[in-house]
Amino acid sequence: MASDNDKDVFVTSIILAAMNNVSVVVGAASNLGFHVLKKLTRVYKGKVYFTTEDESAGYHIYENLKKTGANIEYFRMDVTYTKSIINFRHHIQDSDERIDLLINNTDYVSTEKNLSHAEKVRRTMSVNFYGYINFGKLVYPLLTENARVVNVSGPAGLLATIENEAIRKKVSNPKLTEDELVAVIQEYEEAVRKGVEKTEGWGMNSHAISKVALSAVTFLQHREWSSRGVVINCVNPGNITSREDRKSTKAYEEGAKAILYLALEAPLTLKGNFVWSNYSVIEWNSDPYVEVTTV
Repeated sequence: MASDNDKDVFVTSIILAAMNNVSVVVGAASNLGFHVLKKLTRVYKGKVYFTTEDESAGYHIYENLKKTGANIEYFRMDVTYTKSIINFRHHIQDSDERIDLLINNTDYVSTEKNLSHAEKVRRTMSVNFYGYINFGKLVYPLLTENARVVNVSGPAGLLATIENEAIRKKVSNPKLTEDELVAVIQEYEEAVRKGVEKTEGWGMNSHAISKVALSAVTFLQHREWSSRGVVINCVNPGNITSREDRKSTKAYEEGAKAILYLALEAPLTLKGNFVWSNYSVIEWNSDPYVEVTTV
């Protein structure tokens, strides 16, 4: 006679088999995010969710891509607003869906004038660091076995962006916990408030520090989820994060290719890595100002 545990496993397997797998593109309003989404809808066999913070931008993207016959669904979400993430999670659950591909392109680049440096740092870290942590906690439990997660970093996401060796050792400690990483980033934020981040060896580029923090989050997530078969990497799609209006469409198309390589083509053995725009797996402690050319 079957035990209660056997029955639970049998019921769970039926429920999972009945679920529909979907892909998700977070942060599709940027030029890069839109090109990733557009290319993904052409090749992904299933529904593609995409999110934006700005609702009007989201509906504009939806109308444009729906005309092409894309199987897409739009959801407004702000990674700094926990309730909006929970609403998205509930929508996936209520639809009996699970996520087998997640591309997180969320990025904050300050364009507002008259903001203090400390406020710019606060906003940048809330999206590019804390947002990724919060989103992971709430949504990753909906990932399928062998799901792929791609966090979009950048050339400044390499560890050597931080000048101070002691700080680099803290951030790159393979036994670092999430709480310890948060504490390190809070030290940075405190240094900013005091105006001593340069003398302490952080440098003055808050966006670069946020990308280093994002890379560190990616490796933490990999350590947490790899035992469940989830494949998590971060990628540098190329230097396309600034002055988007001056970049050609080709730059974003090339950046999207690197992201989709990790999302769809890379071997499942490639996990917990920093991948350069030419698909090379590189050491996190490489020089962020020297383009990697080896494949």
